[in-house]
Amino acid sequence: MRELFDRAQGVRLDRAAYVSDFDERFWRIGAEGFWKLECLQNYQETGFPSWEAFRGGDWAGALRLIDELRPEFARYYGQVRAAGIGLHRVRVVERPVSPYLQWELHVLRARGAFGEDSVVVTADRAATAVGPEPLPDLVVLGTEAVYEIHYTSDGTPDGATRFTAPAAVDRARSLVQRLGQDGERLDAYFVREIAGLGAPSW
Repeated sequence: MRELFDRAQGVRLDRAAYVSDFDERFWRIGAEGFWKLECLQNYQETGFPSWEAFRGGDWAGALRLIDELRPEFARYYGQVRAAGIGLHRVRVVERPVSPYLQWELHVLRARGAFGEDSVVVTADRAATAVGPEPLPDLVVLGTEAVYEIHYTSDGTPDGATRFTAPAAVDRARSLVQRLGQDGERLDAYFVREIAGLGAPSW
């Protein structure tokens, strides 16, 4: 996927700098929207109460804590709608579904109830669409920037590389959109593949 950025110059940002840069740009992106591609099958989300409960083996508690986020989601997504921003996420899923993915898809379904548009694409369909090379995790903010998100070997967030060259931003958005076209709406996938699963085990 190196051709995605071609010869564009990227700026490496540590985790704090990435969050600050993202927050500064996000609210002005408008109708071009937010596009996210998630590819890893496990992330560390230390500090997120539902993830902490899930990781600690309290599946019922993890689901309850997701449900308790609904008022917060309602406020946040109301602000996003008022700013005219569309939120789009493409989630690559390998089989069998990892415990983390089983948990995360519950979170994404809750977010979807308030306006986040999520699509699931299986790893084999993604490979058919764009080739077998591993895909990067990407965040595209309108026409402003694309971030290649970095993680440590255990899935802990480790900042990002920011690209602002218009051609690189356009290519990244097109990639996420193309993968989304090969995917399935989260709600349909969730009902068929996730809803009937018992508590995940590590």
